Amino acid sequence: MQVCLVTGGNSGVGLMTAIGLAKLGNHVFIACRSANKAAKAIEYIRQTTGNQNVTFLPLDLASLDSVRKCVKLFNNYNLPLHILINNAGIFNKRGTTQEGFELIWGTNYLGHFLLTYLLLEKLQNSAPSRIIMLSSDLALSPSSIDWDLLVKRTPLNFLKLYAASKLCLLLLTKELLQRLNNSQVTVNAIHPGFVQSNITIWHRLSKYLGLGISAEAGAYSTLVCATSPDYQNINGKFLDSHAQEILLPEIAQNQELSQELWERSLLWAGCNQQQNTKKVNYDGTDEIWGPNYLALSSNEIAEITQYIFDDVLLKLPIKILLKQVVKSFIKFDVGSLFIILIQVFTKRFYMERHLDSPVIWQLCQDKNLLERLNAHLGDNLVLWRSELWVNYPAQQLIPFWHRDSYSKLLKGDGKTINVYIALTEVNEDNGFEYIPSIYLENCEIKGTDPFSGNQFFEITDEVAKKAIPVVLRPGEFVLFTNELLHRSVRNNSGKARLSLTLRLTQPGVEILPGYTSNYQKPVILQSQK
Repeated sequence: MQVCLVTGGNSGVGLMTAIGLAKLGNHVFIACRSANKAAKAIEYIRQTTGNQNVTFLPLDLASLDSVRKCVKLFNNYNLPLHILINNAGIFNKRGTTQEGFELIWGTNYLGHFLLTYLLLEKLQNSAPSRIIMLSSDLALSPSSIDWDLLVKRTPLNFLKLYAASKLCLLLLTKELLQRLNNSQVTVNAIHPGFVQSNITIWHRLSKYLGLGISAEAGAYSTLVCATSPDYQNINGKFLDSHAQEILLPEIAQNQELSQELWERSLLWAGCNQQQNTKKVNYDGTDEIWGPNYLALSSNEIAEITQYIFDDVLLKLPIKILLKQVVKSFIKFDVGSLFIILIQVFTKRFYMERHLDSPVIWQLCQDKNLLERLNAHLGDNLVLWRSELWVNYPAQQLIPFWHRDSYSKLLKGDGKTINVYIALTEVNEDNGFEYIPSIYLENCEIKGTDPFSGNQFFEITDEVAKKAIPVVLRPGEFVLFTNELLHRSVRNNSGKARLSLTLRLTQPGVEILPGYTSNYQKPVILQSQK
């Protein structure tokens, strides 16, 4: 008996593949999103084949966390893995994955990349074993990969992303062929043909129009490649629905491209990310202090963070934003309109949520936070702005070196301070970095934000290499002044990074209206002394 894992094994070609494997007496795991659909599929497979060894694994390929959990659940069975079939896929859906990647590419390719990567050691230890990628003849159409499209919402031309996702599976097949050389693990790709499946309405209607092939026929090549002794040594091939080889175009055989895709995938899926054990102290020499700690337990921080992701970020204060839009038009406040558009369309930046979210307001009143702020600004703390930042994988929120001076929004004498609170882990792969003060004389002003007055700087590569990353655990925070020269880091951690930034000053400083999505009078935080 062999152990097999089929993604999308609850319907269509995946279901027929699972049935074929079960008929041979194998232990078949079907991995899919819906537990109800999986239960019906498992009952059908058991009745059809008489094989009771069919098991459900919850898996949402549009969530890298779900992929990791699926692998963990499978490993808990302490079984080998002889056959991995990456069958699941979507065709014409639009949006982004949980981590912010384009939905079609992220589901069809990146989710399967991470699943395969995390199971490679298991497959090697279980050798001889086989990996099958379900691709498509549309993979033969792209002439290049537009990397920028992979980290945005699905464009109008979704076919381009579908084709790219299937091309990437071919490139992954070729890359694994090199990396698994002499390991007795084979990897091949299949084009199942135009199948009468449920992937689109046209595929569903094709059965009644006499078009395409049945799901059972679509599973033929996959089953032959996965189980036939004749294919035990076939490796690195792309096969059609009759198990005949399809010649690959040059782009699908491009070794440099497959290596680049591999490296990018490792970064985007967080596969080369080590657990953060580094602890960095910021003593104020560079106008940054920390790490400091909120008066909350790790469990409380985790609950608050999950609530922010699930509730606060998904529910924009539409009425407040519309009121600000009207005010901005009346006052011709271009800066505020710009900020509102950023919040609505990028979904990475959320301003003034302390005014409408009790959870954010709770963080602002944390006892330990207020004690540290009192030490810097005195008893009267004026909170004039809050900003929630979500840095999704492969994104870089603010790539420009800058200072948070806000010279066009703050007027008068008094101190100011900024607070950066880590709600998820912040490290050198996903947070922000700053230039030590000893190198500031080598930094030239490049421009000024016309709305805030913040300055942007030209930094040489040599100075940029001296940058120090901010490293924080969830619930830790740093304070920094407007002298800190910093920028965001491109997120290569494979997970979304969430942080809360607070801007505070003293009562003698006047807060000017503008460049906000919800202008209100500043909030006075109660002293803890």
